[in-house]
Amino acid sequence: MSSPVAVVRAWHEAVNSRDVDAALALCVLEVAVAGPRGTGHGHDVMRAWLVRSGVELVPQHDLAEVDGRVLVHEKARWTTTADAPAQLRDAPPLDTWVVFDVAGALVTSVARFETETDALAAVATG
Repeated sequence: MSSPVAVVRAWHEAVNSRDVDAALALCVLEVAVAGPRGTGHGHDVMRAWLVRSGVELVPQHDLAEVDGRVLVHEKARWTTTADAPAQLRDAPPLDTWVVFDVAGALVTSVARFETETDALAAVATG
């Protein structure tokens, strides 16, 4: 499972099955977790986000990698309201875009964007 696409696919499987430890095992110790509220680093930040939000992320297309980065259009559902952006627990999934950086078969960065334009700009600036 060394390709970036395989790593990101496995990360999604772990997150969506609520296996936080498996998701963390696919990340470097100082993984960057970025979103509209800013950026944090480390397994503790990732664990807190996954547990607090109960996020489910469903890719909307086949995954593809460019230079160790995987841009994914997702349908996101937050199963708790703590991190839900203007969304209630039972609301339909929202479109979101996530850029994953992968190196050495581990996720080094997960950055969530609310628009495709913002995600593409982030990818372009590398």
